[in-house]
Amino acid sequence: MPRQRMAPGEHGRIAERSSGGKFFASTYVRDADGKRRRVERSSDKSAEDARRLLQRHLGTRRAPLDAQVVNDKTTLSELFEQWIEGKVKRGEIKPQTENQYRHVWTKHGDCQLGALRIRELETPRAHSHIQSVAATTPAQAAYLRLVLREMYALAVRFGVMQINPIVGTATAKRNRKPVRAVSADEFATVRAAVADYTRSRDGKGGPRPGRLLPAFVEVLAATGARPGEVLALRWSDVDLLADPPTVTIVGTLLDHGAAGPLHRQDERKHGSPAHTVVLPRFGVEALTEMVGQSGMDGPVFATRDGGWVSLANLRRCLRDALPEELSWVTPHSFRRTVGTVIRDAHGSAAAQQQLSHTELATTERHYLQRVSRGPDVRVALDKFAGQQSGDRK
Repeated sequence: MPRQRMAPGEHGRIAERSSGGKFFASTYVRDADGKRRRVERSSDKSAEDARRLLQRHLGTRRAPLDAQVVNDKTTLSELFEQWIEGKVKRGEIKPQTENQYRHVWTKHGDCQLGALRIRELETPRAHSHIQSVAATTPAQAAYLRLVLREMYALAVRFGVMQINPIVGTATAKRNRKPVRAVSADEFATVRAAVADYTRSRDGKGGPRPGRLLPAFVEVLAATGARPGEVLALRWSDVDLLADPPTVTIVGTLLDHGAAGPLHRQDERKHGSPAHTVVLPRFGVEALTEMVGQSGMDGPVFATRDGGWVSLANLRRCLRDALPEELSWVTPHSFRRTVGTVIRDAHGSAAAQQQLSHTELATTERHYLQRVSRGPDVRVALDKFAGQQSGDRK
């Protein structure tokens, strides 16, 4: 009767031999690719020790993967490049996201872990490194963990690893500051400070600092749009003669790293659909004034040459204009402010709709200032206390 063929993953009888005072244990393994390979381990102690070493190796052994792009000899730096290039090629991430991932890996991963081979980074070491980064920059640690987890997911798909060692690491804790909205009195102070700032060089020659800053603040507060979305507005997106007047947000402005020089991206964050908002009176007035500065063609917020305006420049101007007590206010603060104002007047669902969030939880957690005052429930509590008193009599 012919000998039964080994199934993939099985090995044959372990043979032992000795030579020159050294002990060897060997066997043949049929790998997942169907090929039969000889595997051997040695020991200076005894044949039994050599056998134990071989059995231990067979428990974790993988078939040689030299022909694969990712194999057990691939370093983490090489794995990162394979992973990020695949994401870009498949169109899964935008240039600004690629730039963010590369920045995190270069700063916190390449020099510290990059020379390790895939199987050499175990969960305890990965966890320790992520937490050490989190001690100083929690946000960067969260991105590093995401990058490593997806890199090792690729290694699992290639069969180099059975489990993803990053899954067992703890998420980097981020201490989120409470959502803070600008109050009506504070908004009046912001407006006055911005107006004073833009007049600071009148009569001194040269361009006024923050020429577009007042209108920028007004449109942010009138729409609740992201700063980059406001700066990406074109006059073709604005309809001041409609009833009611509207702006439609269909793009965003990018100005960093791999995203290239300052340019307009013709879609919103996460590829969200176009979003139309109704303009309040003060928003209409601000945009009407802008018509005289930039005409009705091209960008709403335009440089003197008709180009796009950098958010970094306006952010710096706002920071310089505000008094110390309002130094916490940034362009993004107005998005939280609009959400909070609408929540207080019309409810959380209306705030979610204005800010164009897919999930209400996102609006409530990140964009609405927490309400810390309870409702007026005196009648219910008095009734409860009265009933209890009557029961005791």
